[in-house]
Amino acid sequence: MSYDYWQVEIRRLIAMLVLSLIIAYATGYWLLSFLVVSLGYIAWMLFKLRQLQTWLATGQPPEAMPDSDGAWEQITYLIHRSKQKSKSRKKKQRETLDRLNNVMAALPDATVLINQDFIIQWSNPAAARLLGIQIELDWGNRLDNLIRSPELHALLAAGETDKKIRLLSPLDEQIILQAHLVAVQKNLFLFNVRDISQGVHLQQTRKAFFANASHELRTPLTVLAGYLELFEDETALPEHLLPAVQQARAQAERMQRIISDMLSLSKLENDEQRRMIETEINVPELLHEIALSLGDTLAADSHTLSLNFDPNLYLLGHEPDLLSVLTNLTDNAIRHTPPGTHIQLDWQQRANGQVCLSVEDNGSGIPAQHISHLTERFYRVDKGRARDKGGTGLGLAIVKHVMLNHGGNLDITSKAGCTRFTACFPSTRALRK
Repeated sequence: MSYDYWQVEIRRLIAMLVLSLIIAYATGYWLLSFLVVSLGYIAWMLFKLRQLQTWLATGQPPEAMPDSDGAWEQITYLIHRSKQKSKSRKKKQRETLDRLNNVMAALPDATVLINQDFIIQWSNPAAARLLGIQIELDWGNRLDNLIRSPELHALLAAGETDKKIRLLSPLDEQIILQAHLVAVQKNLFLFNVRDISQGVHLQQTRKAFFANASHELRTPLTVLAGYLELFEDETALPEHLLPAVQQARAQAERMQRIISDMLSLSKLENDEQRRMIETEINVPELLHEIALSLGDTLAADSHTLSLNFDPNLYLLGHEPDLLSVLTNLTDNAIRHTPPGTHIQLDWQQRANGQVCLSVEDNGSGIPAQHISHLTERFYRVDKGRARDKGGTGLGLAIVKHVMLNHGGNLDITSKAGCTRFTACFPSTRALRK
């Protein structure tokens, strides 16, 4: 097609050349004839160019398209087709954007689009409901100027997209929000916020129930266990009733341990003041005490214990909580391994600065499907054996919350012949003596 259009232009040039030759031959003015014909051709080209320019300047209306042939027709057609394609693309983009806006508007989570300077670019209706941000009024404002929160300021300053924070709604302090950043593209982020008030209030209610129920049950169970102990020591008690009394007393004592652990767990979750009490903890000395106390238990005849620790490595934290970690992990290794098991306790500082307490045993191991559930309340790998050994099912849940309160983490690995519980504290809690 392009070749045909240029053929027209070539024929037009040949016609101009022939015309100039005829005029020159007839008049005898060769140079002037060529000049006049060339100026005519140039004038015609300028006229067609002006038509094209006028048509482009007026928005390229189809009805005003310049009528021409040759290369000018091809140029006009290509421009017109390009405009039609552009209009089609813009229409599709507008439809896609409208659908995206409708989807984002229907989301229950508040969503605010911000740039690298935290300037608001867009927000959905949920942002007005939860944060009081209305795009018509707040477009161009900084997000941290509208929401005053130290947690939000720290999140935006760090630009962390894998961290979630909690904050109170600026409209209602009873509404608890969870927020995080989502990177959209370079220098553009989504600030996503959801209402977690119901879940938080439900969790607080559950914690309060456990704490209150445990507290109320402690006294009657203590009285019941005391009377059962008296019955057990009573010489006049019929011999056939003694096993029943002994079993009842053992269950009462187990219930007391469960209640004690529930109260400990409740304090770990709720007592903010307790977390502020931090002292220098002589961890090597605590490890020695654990090793000595093992000699006074039944496990001394069935398990062996060895220590490997840095004698100069101390910890900054809450000592009763750390002691709880030590006793729970050691007790867990003893209760759930067969006689003859060796237990290794390590206390060392890693290359990254973390200080880690590791309790390892060479028992039969824990099936992989259970490992992620071990820190759940009352979860047991073998429910029957755990109850027989006096476990409450709360020990590892307590350890998990102690580590969270200290900014650390608990890692569990297991295979046949090697199960390891590793509690790591941040390097800021390490002390050298």
